[in-house]
Amino acid sequence: MTPPAPIRNILLISIEDLNDWIAPLGGHPGAVTPNLTRLAQRACVFDAAYAPAPACSPSRTATLFGQAPWRTGLYHNRHSWAMHYPRGGQRSIIGQARRAGWRTSGAGKIYHLGRSGLDPADWDRWHDSPLDRFAPISRCVRGGLLDLDSDFGPIPNDAPPLMDDRTLAAMLPEITESAENQFWAIGLYRPHLPFVVPQRYFDMIETPVALPPGLSGHLFDPDDRSVWDQIPAAGRRFVFPKMGKSLVEMNEYGAFLHAYLAAIAYADARLGEVLDRLEATGQDAHTLIVLWSDHGWQLGEKLAFRKFTLWERALRVPLMIAGPGIAPRRVAEPVSLLDLYPTLAEAGGLTPPHPLDGQSLWPLLSGAASDHRPAVSAYERFLHKRPPGQRRSFLASTVRSGAHRLIRYHDGTMELYDHGSDPFERANLLADGVPANLAPLLVELTAALPDLAPPVPPRLLPQEIRDTPIKEPAAIAIT
Repeated sequence: MTPPAPIRNILLISIEDLNDWIAPLGGHPGAVTPNLTRLAQRACVFDAAYAPAPACSPSRTATLFGQAPWRTGLYHNRHSWAMHYPRGGQRSIIGQARRAGWRTSGAGKIYHLGRSGLDPADWDRWHDSPLDRFAPISRCVRGGLLDLDSDFGPIPNDAPPLMDDRTLAAMLPEITESAENQFWAIGLYRPHLPFVVPQRYFDMIETPVALPPGLSGHLFDPDDRSVWDQIPAAGRRFVFPKMGKSLVEMNEYGAFLHAYLAAIAYADARLGEVLDRLEATGQDAHTLIVLWSDHGWQLGEKLAFRKFTLWERALRVPLMIAGPGIAPRRVAEPVSLLDLYPTLAEAGGLTPPHPLDGQSLWPLLSGAASDHRPAVSAYERFLHKRPPGQRRSFLASTVRSGAHRLIRYHDGTMELYDHGSDPFERANLLADGVPANLAPLLVELTAALPDLAPPVPPRLLPQEIRDTPIKEPAAIAIT
């Protein structure tokens, strides 16, 4: 199905680590997201959109190349897209757009690992936005319980511009009244850790901050392992509870929630600047806008923090698409970020260079009947062993249908949740075996799970990737 109206430009906006707490998804009651609401009012909002993996690099790789982790073997943050795809091959949706004649420009976090995670052949113009660095703020960091990259707290309102401010300073001038055949990519880094933004965004958040909805009003207790009673041992391996213990020890759990919400408010304000620019130039009427986050984020549900699990909070993402011919609507069917590549390929008149694992969203965008497949995700948890270089790998996958989530771990143990009655996934329906009445459903959901390809050995560690020099072709201008 083709787009219902001509598209002059395409704008891809990624917001890092943004979970479903935003107002358009009815998440946390304290979220301040007027600009996400503003976009939602003119967009198709996908109420059940999911990342193909609960981590930055595999999710962004799968989304931008259109192929699932179980096809490529790229499951983990130690896996770079360059371990599977040739540099200079223009296999990503951005590279394909450039090959087809679109002028591509971008800044911020689009791929993982910043500039060294880029393929220069994808870009006509790339604007550098180095990461921010801060002195320690929180008691947890100053006390050595968390590392500096996990810090949180306010900085003065007159502090130097942050990375996302610099990203917009570079990219907004690219959006002009006469712009045509442009493919803009803007990657907002917040609300990624450290949750450090100016004080005015902390002041926007009502205090005391409400607990995460997934806790159902119960205080967060890092020692309450009863929340794991219905989770198989393999599932517990995916949880990293240290952060929660540190926050409670330093009496900063509430401050951490506050800082995450402040970082969301900061990102929302940056989105507002982009929307203002589109409207001021008249490009809002001609531009296909695709807003997405690479995965969800957990703040104590089942003692989990960050991402890295296969539960709803780590996988559900905001996804909104607006543009010519797209009427405001809500879509309840589960979709995947894997669906963005075929959707953008149709919008840009592109021919994918390899098989795609997603489905075009244009039928859903137009309100047509659709037989969209359930959303599938996978992740690899691994443990290092001695001697150095050896490790144990634990692969798991999950499928999210309209009513259920099934998770299957490496040892065959499973979790099944009924989202109609249990949206926060507290009651594992398979905790005591497979009830006879659920056997047909289990067969149906299990059939949707993929055969997991072996993970690609992490030939390059993240720091080595960052330190690898890139030869810039003459066609790319890096500022």
